[in-house]
Amino acid sequence: MRNYNLFSGLFLTALSIGASVKAYRLGLGSASSPGPGLIPFAISALLGLMSIYLCLRGVIQVASGYEEKEAFKGVGWRKAMLILIILAGYAAFFNFLGFPFATFIFMMSLLWIVGRQTLRLSLTVSLLTVGCAYVLFIVLFDLPLPRGSLWYLFGE
Repeated sequence: MRNYNLFSGLFLTALSIGASVKAYRLGLGSASSPGPGLIPFAISALLGLMSIYLCLRGVIQVASGYEEKEAFKGVGWRKAMLILIILAGYAAFFNFLGFPFATFIFMMSLLWIVGRQTLRLSLTVSLLTVGCAYVLFIVLFDLPLPRGSLWYLFGE
């Protein structure tokens, strides 16, 4: 009987041990002067603890006769692929269209085409999302997000 929790836990335990050894070799430093290996060591130690829990869970499942369910059964692959295509389009046209236009089209596509929401709701949520993101990233954080080449076509 296969138990993927046990297999995953064993792999992640080995990975965390290897990462911990590498991080230790970088030098942990002290509490007042942390070394370059301190954060990677802490993260790999946390991964090790979680993977040990996963191993224990797998052993308990094997002992109790737990049957693995088929993974990805009933997943809407068409919708997932459509979302990936829309996301790739967003990334491809982000610089040309600029942050506001590209984000608006991205949100409209997700809500109207994928989410099957009404046009009115999709427009409202998309405009609110773009407005809030614009205020947060450009006004408050002063991030230099691309305006896009499209603005120059309109004379700016």
